[in-house]
Amino acid sequence: MALTEVAVERLRVGVFIHLNASWMQHPFLTNKFKIRSEKQIKVLRALGIAQVRVDPDRSDCEPLEPSEVLAAGTDVTLAENASAVVSSARLNAETAALWEEKNQRIQKLKERRTRLNQCAKRYTSSANLARKLISLLQSRPGEALRESNALVSGMIDELGGDQETTVQLINLKHLGENSYFHAINVVALALVLGRDLLLNVNELRLLGLGALFHDLGHQQVPSRILLKKEPFTTPELMVYRRHPTLGLEMVKRLPTLPQPVVEIIAKHHEHLDGTGYPQGLRGDDIGLLTRVISIVNRYDNLCNGFGARRGLSPHQAVSVMYAKEKGRYDEQVLNTFISCLGVYPPGTVVRLDDERIAVVTSVNRDNLARPNVLVYEPDVPKEEAVILNLLEEELKVRESLHVDSLNREQIEYLNVSDKLSYYFESKKQGRGG
Repeated sequence: MALTEVAVERLRVGVFIHLNASWMQHPFLTNKFKIRSEKQIKVLRALGIAQVRVDPDRSDCEPLEPSEVLAAGTDVTLAENASAVVSSARLNAETAALWEEKNQRIQKLKERRTRLNQCAKRYTSSANLARKLISLLQSRPGEALRESNALVSGMIDELGGDQETTVQLINLKHLGENSYFHAINVVALALVLGRDLLLNVNELRLLGLGALFHDLGHQQVPSRILLKKEPFTTPELMVYRRHPTLGLEMVKRLPTLPQPVVEIIAKHHEHLDGTGYPQGLRGDDIGLLTRVISIVNRYDNLCNGFGARRGLSPHQAVSVMYAKEKGRYDEQVLNTFISCLGVYPPGTVVRLDDERIAVVTSVNRDNLARPNVLVYEPDVPKEEAVILNLLEEELKVRESLHVDSLNREQIEYLNVSDKLSYYFESKKQGRGG
């Protein structure tokens, strides 16, 4: 249904409006919103805005009829007239409060962008170091292990003991197709998950080392198979599925690697129900740290795709793992992983119940179905895009979307990519969202 011009006097709570003013000419967080209080209507009047456009499809009710406005205008008590001056002063204060809130949101977003830029730098530095260490492991294993321990320990220090640490999406343009970025994704996600599973520092260190080297056997798989864009043939799949065994053979020549790390390399594709490979192990044959890596590795592979496989949205990936593959994984570990990432993990593009498009920035631990989102609002400058807490705004996610459903302008505005990279932001470094 088309938008209709309506006088501000006809507005009431529940009507969805579009303002005709510049975003910088009013104190509201966006040019399009649903009226949620009489205060908002009073502020619109105080700003001298006479007309707004109403979206009937996104409104809970219709605007007041002109006759209702007239009746409401004549039904004014003496007490209301006597308090007109006081009401005017209160309105000015409320308008000023809205401006202050808007300015605080803008400042908070700028600070968050700075922190995410720092996360991106740490991520890129870690990925570059991973490239060096994985290639160095065979020629100089002692040096590689020392530097690997330093890398993982540094990430654990960044993580800290802070239970408020959140997984953050790191959008890097032109992300390369290689295992080094995947390795750091798995390390970062595994450490956050391990922290929530209450693993101690030594267990986290072993978990991080296993995550870093879990795909070591890829070095023994021909590149024509690893980089193939078409589906594997049956012989090619058999070769690929040998990479855990090939990795195990490589580390047998490296006695300096701790046994739990060796197990992760050998068993990270095994499943509790016996459907994994290369041995089809079950239950107690798979240790806790390996169970963690198998979940995180599967999630990142689903999101980023592999070979001919097209990546899923983060929400789709979690849904597949929980609804279709649940029997493969340790139930406690999987449930904890979902609580880390939320129902709509960071990087998920969503449509809200007011039809706006947004990208999830971080999880709301109080309600996993209502995350914090950055909203696509073409009238708002990209550098000052609005982040909403859906729990506070009483908004819900209507559906998750794949990045392919967005147009170029929306992709650039929301800064989303078809390749997802994850790091974490701890409270001591400041939290966004």
